[in-house]
Amino acid sequence: MSRANPLDGLNLEEFQPKAPEAKPKADRDEIGRIAKENGFPSRQAPIEKPAEDRPRQHYFRTGRNKQINIKGSPECDEHLQRLVGELNVPKGVILEEALKALESIKFTAELTERLDREFPNRRKLR
Repeated sequence: MSRANPLDGLNLEEFQPKAPEAKPKADRDEIGRIAKENGFPSRQAPIEKPAEDRPRQHYFRTGRNKQINIKGSPECDEHLQRLVGELNVPKGVILEEALKALESIKFTAELTERLDREFPNRRKLR
């Protein structure tokens, strides 16, 4: 049994490649304008903020290697960042000093009353 040739009887000399169409080149400025209007991102490097607008980066070698993740309010974060900037110390030092201060007043009536109001279901330690 032989297979039939699907091209038998066709005259392939009639087929010629099409001549390429001359397409007009698009104007780059026009493309940029349309892209900007439709919110397409640019491939240009972003413009860097001036140094005074960027937050100051702090690098300290302290020997501290335990990361502590906590949630706080935006006001608390602003307060912490302000203290870091004013005192020019790592956040860990500020936390340590705050804990020492809290330890010294932890059983005062004013603090326990405030904690009882804010956290009514907390377990009493004393």
